[in-house]
This record gives sequence, C-alpha cells and structure tokens, in this order.
Amino acid sequence: MDAAVAARQERRRIRPPEPLVMAAVPPTPAAFRCPISLEVMRSPVSLPTGATYDRASIQRWLDSGHRTCPATRLPLASTDLVPNLLLRRLIHLHAATLPPSPSPEQVLSQLAAADGEPAAAEKAVRSLAAKIAPEKGKRASVASAVAADLDSAVPALLSFAKGGAGADARVDAVRILATVAQELVAYLTGDVTEKRGRVNMAVEALAAVLSADGVAEEAKDALVAALVAEDLGRVVTTLLGAGANGAAVLEAILTSSAADADAKTAIADRPELFPDLVRILRDAASPAAIRCMAAAVQVRGRPARASMVRAGAIPALALAVAAAPTAAAESALRLLAEAARCGDGKAAIAADAAEVAAAVMGRMIRVGPAGREAAVVALWLSCCAGGGERRMREAVASAPEAVGKLLVVMQGDCAPTTSRMAGELLRAVRLEQERKGMAAAYDSRTIHVMPY
Repeated sequence: MDAAVAARQERRRIRPPEPLVMAAVPPTPAAFRCPISLEVMRSPVSLPTGATYDRASIQRWLDSGHRTCPATRLPLASTDLVPNLLLRRLIHLHAATLPPSPSPEQVLSQLAAADGEPAAAEKAVRSLAAKIAPEKGKRASVASAVAADLDSAVPALLSFAKGGAGADARVDAVRILATVAQELVAYLTGDVTEKRGRVNMAVEALAAVLSADGVAEEAKDALVAALVAEDLGRVVTTLLGAGANGAAVLEAILTSSAADADAKTAIADRPELFPDLVRILRDAASPAAIRCMAAAVQVRGRPARASMVRAGAIPALALAVAAAPTAAAESALRLLAEAARCGDGKAAIAADAAEVAAAVMGRMIRVGPAGREAAVVALWLSCCAGGGERRMREAVASAPEAVGKLLVVMQGDCAPTTSRMAGELLRAVRLEQERKGMAAAYDSRTIHVMPY
C-alpha cells in the first residue's frame, strides 16, 4: 500500500462525525398551556377575571367547591365559562405545523415499554387521551386500538391510573378505559374459573370507570345498561366473587337511573348478596361493600334489612364504625340504625352490645352531623324504643364518657328530634349508672361541655 492511500485512509478515520440535523419543531407558546394542568389546552374557556383555562381542568376546580380564579386568586362573581374561540383556533393552527402524531397503536406500545418510567408513561397516556375527542371518529380509533389487545393494554392503564402520576393524567387513563368498558362486560359472563385474572382485571377497570369524576355520566349510564342487559344473575355472582371492586360496580348499578326497578330488585333479592358483602367487608374493610349494602336496603327496604341482619352484618358494621374513614363510618352508622328498626336487628345488636356500644359511642362525635344523628337513632332504638334492650343500656352506660358525649350532641347543632332522643338516652344511661352504683362519668348539671 503506497503512502498516498494510507494518508487518505487516516484522514477518513479521524474525520469528525457529521452533525445530526433535526427537523425544526415550533415551540409551543406558553399562552397555549392551561395554568392548572400545564398541558396544551384542548377546549380553552375564560373566567370573568379574564384568565383562560382548559375546560376539564377548571371544571374540576369549580366542582371541588372553589369560587376563586386559580391564577389571580380573585373571587368569582360568576362561574360561567366562555369559550375562547380565537385561542382555540390559534392552538389548532399551531398543531397543524407539528410533525404527525403517532397512531393509537404506537402510543400503546410506548405505554407498554414505559414500565417503571412514570414520566414516559404519563406522556403516552396524555397523548392517547388527546386522541379521544369525539370529532372525526377519533374515539373509535382509540377504542379499536385498546380493544385489539385488552389483556395487555387494560392492566397497563390500570397500573398507571393507580400510580403516582398527576390527577389529570390519572383521569385521562380512566377516560381511555371508558372507551372500551363495554368490551370488558363480556369478561363477566365468560369462564370465570379458568380466567380469574382476566375477570378481576375487567371488574377493576369497570369499577374505576363507574367511580371516576372525569367520565361523562352518559358513558356511565351506557355501561350500566350493558351490565344489566347481560345474564344478570351471573354478573352479580361474578362481581361478588371479585371482592371490593365488584361491590363498587354493584353499588353503581343499584344507584344508577340507567337500571330499571326490576333489575335493582333482582340484585337486592339475590340470596348471596348480603353474605358476600359481609365477607368482603370483613376481609377488605371495604367502604364499597358498606355503600352497596346501603343501596340494596334503599331499594328493597324491610326485606333487605332482614337479609342484612341474618347475614351477620352487625359485628362487621361495628368494626367499620370504629375504624373506617369518616364517610364509610357514617354509612355504617346509618345501616346500624336501619337494623335497629326491626326486632331481629335489635336483638342482633344486643347480642354484640359491648362491641356495638363501644364503636358507636367512640365515633359519635368524630363524624359529621348526619353521622351523629344516625348514631343517636341507632342507640335510641336499641336502648329506649319499645322498652329497649337491657344489655345495650348497660353497654352504653359503661362506655367511657357516655354522658358527656350525649351532652355534646344535645348542645350541638342537631335536629329537635335528635336532641330529644339524646335526652332520653341520657336519662336511661344515668338511671343505669345509678342502678349499678357507677360513679357519674360527667356532671350533667354543668353548663359548659368540653369537646372530646
């Protein structure tokens, strides 16, 4: 090899690489981004303060009870949202200058590949959610892409919806699930024994869609109608076997206007309903199980109340009153009050008098007004109405600070009927304490009552 050839090869070997030239992407103007979500606005609307937001984000802000402008902190004279048509047109023109967006199938592949990378997963979910706008059939294309591989797409979306992403991104994941929710209904009537994992996946997705605030009520009603149209007995059995998520779906059916009275009655009359709900409540301390019981009692009244008592709900409800979050504890107190309205329920409460009295008295002033009223009603029906139950009077009289707590309720902002019941309970408790020679737990002649 001569010297000239060797020199050319050496120069070629050390030549620096050519710089990569990327297609210029116009930057997104800050005015196009929602001040709440920081994402490009899909439907910009303006408040009376002049600030503009994406409709979905500002609507959630208003629905949560806020009456101020998030950006300016000024009070709102009106909550009317005025579409900003000029800004929407500018956003659309800017979008036309961007490179073509990936297809729904490509985005789903990105989501599957983003396992363990929250930022990449959130980007994929937000990109997919942006494609489910109703115009131009985009919703159908997203639904088709997800439906083509339900067994992998649905778990990925569920995992993201339960993860640490922002609230808007989690709502977007559930909105995507809503596009294929009716496809998942068929999983509830398939071979449950061989495909339990698929059934649980489908039930979890249905529960997420039916309980989400970001899903349109029309979509929820259509999903409930699809569930009711199936073999209802098999659907109920499958949902109860799926645990807390299944209870959430049943509660949604029982409280939905999309299910007719006959379907709701058929669900409430299922012999396995209350025994399985009690099992779910004991196993998972599920607020959904409590709400489902309450919905069934609301639908069927006395027969459902009796079925609930026979299923052994009283001890499970007492545990929920003592340990559940406030909203669930209030629902459990209302169910105890319902149970106390019948003889069997009153007897069942008396059979667990110590646990029920301790739970109700311990939580009575640590719930809202509705919960306090339900607590007083449950105790009054058990201790005073129709002569009451001696075991319950003894248990309530033995509860710590029973007299003081009843005084707190009486002196609080409660209904006259509640105050009267609390007064009768107070007299019964004091008589029981005197009969047993117990020292007064509280001086009822004291004017000022300290909160407990």
